[in-house]
Amino acid sequence: MRPELWAILTALLWATGAFFGKRGMAQAGLAPQQGLTIRLVVSALVLLAVTAPRLGELVRGLGTEVGRRGIGQIALFEGLVAGSLGMLAFYTALRHGALSRVVPLAFTVPLWGFLLGVLVAGEAVTLPKVLGVAAVVGGIILLNM
Repeated sequence: MRPELWAILTALLWATGAFFGKRGMAQAGLAPQQGLTIRLVVSALVLLAVTAPRLGELVRGLGTEVGRRGIGQIALFEGLVAGSLGMLAFYTALRHGALSRVVPLAFTVPLWGFLLGVLVAGEAVTLPKVLGVAAVVGGIILLNM
């Protein structure tokens, strides 16, 4: 399947998860931390089952300095920053805010990805990229009016 289709599927799955996560926390009277813990435990179990056949790749990655550095970056930035802190912030916003306002704001990822790409990775600024980011941000502003 093309990467763009995977990305659209991702958005649909995340929006569905956010909808039912918000509803579930409200129905059960759970704090954001509890809702996130349930999500992460289930995710970990599924991912362990899916990953088990490929554990050799992880072991090989740990065997080199470059591999350890890459795995460390994933642990720090995906595990701690995005996975734990980002998701805790998202679940807190979901629990206390309107879904139609929280989700668009949480997914201003194109803006931040564009800025990181340009400022940190040295990617080129092009008119289509600038217009695309402006359209996304403009849409988010309209959704939050």
